[in-house]
Amino acid sequence: MNRNVTAIYRTHAVAELVRQELEAEGVSSGHIHVIPDHDRGVGVDATDSDHTRYNDAIHDLHLPDADARTYQASIRNGDYVVSVNAGDDRIERIQAIMRRPEAEAHNLDARDEEFRDYDFLAPSDTTRTVDPALRGERDPAYTNADMRSYRRTSPLRDN
Repeated sequence: MNRNVTAIYRTHAVAELVRQELEAEGVSSGHIHVIPDHDRGVGVDATDSDHTRYNDAIHDLHLPDADARTYQASIRNGDYVVSVNAGDDRIERIQAIMRRPEAEAHNLDARDEEFRDYDFLAPSDTTRTVDPALRGERDPAYTNADMRSYRRTSPLRDN
């Protein structure tokens, strides 16, 4: 089974620390997505092209729309999303790295509630379709308050 583990962090420094530790654990950098990928944040004052680029990056993770809305709104709010593609054999170690106390990940259930009225933004190229094998489905066995795991039958491509 292919998995995608995703969390929202308050600062780029913490998101970058998580990325570095995942790479040190042997996770390919192409399987780690930090959105946005710089320390300037996005926030509400970002340009339309910034918002489009990061909305497209979230869309490319092929997550359920309700969850993607939470990630999009969090980025717009100045937060950072870290998402990791991995197989079942590494999921617990990846979650341990992403759950570190200093990581200060947001509570995703609270974020869902906070952003439930946020309009999900479709990808900028609305002709793109998602292969059903790539669409992630939330996996309750590996999901908790500060991170979510999604399962899919096919792996995502490296970024």
